[in-house]
Amino acid sequence: MLGDDVENRHDPPGVNSRSLSVAHTAADLEVLREIENVYFSPPSEFDAARYVLSHAPSPPTCEAVEVMFTKLKRQQQVVSGKALHLISQQRDNCDREFAEIQNIRQQLAITLKTCKEARQHLSNASNHLTISTLVILANVRKRQIIKKVLKSLELLQSLRSVEKDVKEYTCIADLSIRLNDTLCMTEEKLDSVLANICYNFDEDVFMKLKKAYDLLGKTQAAMEQLHMHYSSAVNESAIDALKPYINDVDLKFQDMCSEVNINKASVCLLNLCEKLFMVMRSYYLLVDWHNKYDDVKSNNVFDIEKNVSREYIRQKLKAGLIRIWHDVQTKVSTFLKCSDLKDYPFEKFIQMLGVLRKLTQVAEIFCGDKSDLLQDFIKTQSVSYIKNYHRGRMEELKLFLENEGWEQCPVKSTFNLLNLQEFKQFKKYLNPKIEQSLNKTGTQSDTTFSVHSQDDSVYIARYFKYKTTHTPFEMFHDENITNDDIFGIETELVPSDDSDDEPDELKGDYVDDDRIHCDKISNSVIVTNTTLSVLRNCGQYLQISRYLPQISLEVIMLMNQLFDYYFYAVHLFFTSDLEVASSTLYSTKLTSTLKRISNNINSEDFVLSPVLPQHLDMNSEATLHGLCERIVAVESVIFLAKQFESLQPYLDTIVAQHQRMILEHFKNNTLAVATDLRMPVYMCSAAKAVDAKTALIAMSQVKWDVKNVAVEHSPYVDMIIRKIQIFALRLENISSKVSLNREVLNSIWFMVSKFVVHLLVEGFSNATKCTNGGRGLMQLDYRQLFVKLEKISGLKPIPYQEYVDRYVKAYYLPRKGLEEFVQERTEYSNKHLLALVTCACENKRDRQALTSLIEGRES
Repeated sequence: MLGDDVENRHDPPGVNSRSLSVAHTAADLEVLREIENVYFSPPSEFDAARYVLSHAPSPPTCEAVEVMFTKLKRQQQVVSGKALHLISQQRDNCDREFAEIQNIRQQLAITLKTCKEARQHLSNASNHLTISTLVILANVRKRQIIKKVLKSLELLQSLRSVEKDVKEYTCIADLSIRLNDTLCMTEEKLDSVLANICYNFDEDVFMKLKKAYDLLGKTQAAMEQLHMHYSSAVNESAIDALKPYINDVDLKFQDMCSEVNINKASVCLLNLCEKLFMVMRSYYLLVDWHNKYDDVKSNNVFDIEKNVSREYIRQKLKAGLIRIWHDVQTKVSTFLKCSDLKDYPFEKFIQMLGVLRKLTQVAEIFCGDKSDLLQDFIKTQSVSYIKNYHRGRMEELKLFLENEGWEQCPVKSTFNLLNLQEFKQFKKYLNPKIEQSLNKTGTQSDTTFSVHSQDDSVYIARYFKYKTTHTPFEMFHDENITNDDIFGIETELVPSDDSDDEPDELKGDYVDDDRIHCDKISNSVIVTNTTLSVLRNCGQYLQISRYLPQISLEVIMLMNQLFDYYFYAVHLFFTSDLEVASSTLYSTKLTSTLKRISNNINSEDFVLSPVLPQHLDMNSEATLHGLCERIVAVESVIFLAKQFESLQPYLDTIVAQHQRMILEHFKNNTLAVATDLRMPVYMCSAAKAVDAKTALIAMSQVKWDVKNVAVEHSPYVDMIIRKIQIFALRLENISSKVSLNREVLNSIWFMVSKFVVHLLVEGFSNATKCTNGGRGLMQLDYRQLFVKLEKISGLKPIPYQEYVDRYVKAYYLPRKGLEEFVQERTEYSNKHLLALVTCACENKRDRQALTSLIEGRES
């Protein structure tokens, strides 16, 4: 019926060829585009009537409402026509779908009929099979089971009667006693063999033991006894490991640990871990044997007891893994507590960390434990050790700084920290060329540790699974073992550049001063022996942080202390004779950094502020008052800061996310101000290039109240230029001792220029009377001086010259301009401004007002 209806139905009302053609006209399409998108929302989410009312025209005149109604009516007609057109286009598809529905309806009717017939047949079958038939079958099964039970009871009864008859014979009683004795001896022998299993598991022997205890019916008791033997084996192995290294072997384990000589402690720890590993390996093989051969459950009702015993043993073995590892951790922790780790040599301490690291890897394979107890203890001991070690390095640094000759070490112009042996293992993380090569091959440094952790797991698992007398700790017996071997560092994936190898001059702990030679390359590196010592110490600190990333921040802070102390000492030594005002020489960051370091040094109880060395000659004019040593000191600090900056990307990867801001703060507020140290240090020599007292006397003899503009500069200009020429000649002599690049030379001449311009302003401010002609002479003098200074220094233009130019031109300012100058120019002292006002203001009242304004600046 439904199909007939579909076939005979008529087109929708209002749809004809004309309406269809109209729906596609351009006008209708334009109307469709004007309809707001909100009208196409689902009715449940959109109320069209409310929306139209809320957007009614204002004011609501009849004409406006009629226009709005006409527009909406037109839009409705177009949408209706478009919808009907689309429906008519899909008519054929709709007809096919209705035919398919009819077909499905017929198939469902057939299926329903089949199900009804099947249920009818099942009901008939159920009525023919009575309950009594099933009861008979159940009773027959019970009878068969009872017959088997009766047969077993008859057998037991006959055995009981035989037992009573046998007891009447005396020989049987003696045999019983002997059998009991034999049983006890057998159990003792079995127990002895069972104890030996703890040290060297043998699969064949254990299988025989297992069968023997099964026959005795003491499988669970044997497993309990075996675990006691393993606990004893851990204790005995620990004691045996310490015996060769002490004199009194009758002590408790804790006392024995205290008796071990510090020089033998690392070897003793290695021996202890090896012996304990043998016990762990034996237990691991025991568990593995049970998993392979004795973990098959039976579904037989009569094997319930065996299944229960098997499950008990499985749980016991699983718990035993954690228990034995806990015993091993306790023994190792006890040994470490009793050993004074803080006095260990650094190489021995690193080796011990390697042994403990290997032990934690063994534990992860053994029982999946992360060794939190041991890790926490290692962290605590390592922090204590590194702080004690750092205390020694700080005292050593203090000694080095106080005795440093501040002479340039002979290194290549491309030298950096990667050339030092201590940073060899970090080369792939710090060398941009190697990093780029790794990126090309698809290897990422972030995954290095995880990959090698997996490799270590596979490597250590071999020692557990195969019968061997070797241990994972054998590598530590090699005296030539390196940190790369200890920490499993991968080999270089790209060929190393020979130019990055450590120079022969740096392979010793100290560079001989007699071997220093000058390399006049403009970009030469300036470092000292102390600089190299600080870098080597940093490399050693980073070796510890690689194994213990959880203390990386503490280690990095200690590294930063080394830099702080070096930075502070250079400033203390080479600005002690600074004779000029320091207000314009110190940046805000430099001042705060020096204050922070000074407070830290004074608050620490293990290091004192360095003492100014007496062997430095900073009074000789021939050496520009120790300028050579000042250059080496300051530039070595700047080089050291650059090396610390190159470490920052790597350091960011070994600290937690929230700790990186500490590193960023140190980089931006300490390392970044290293170059600021040039100004106060170089000013100490630059300020002595010209005798300020003589120059000021010469300037005071100039008549600044002349009426006519002079054509010749004043004599003091030639005197200052001559002094600067002498300074330049001596600076050239210094270049034979230390490499002076353009940046260093510019920094020195910047300070000379800064001193000269301040000297000129000071001299000009001493003039009590000054006319327009005198002001012209001032301009002539300083311009002539700057022209000569440009030729001598190579600086163009001369820096800071606006300081004196602005001051001289202020004499020409009117009353209002002079008042603004006094208020805004805080770089000039009150003395300079008072002299300016005195000479520039002829009006007494204006002069008094400006003077009061200047004096008020102090308050």
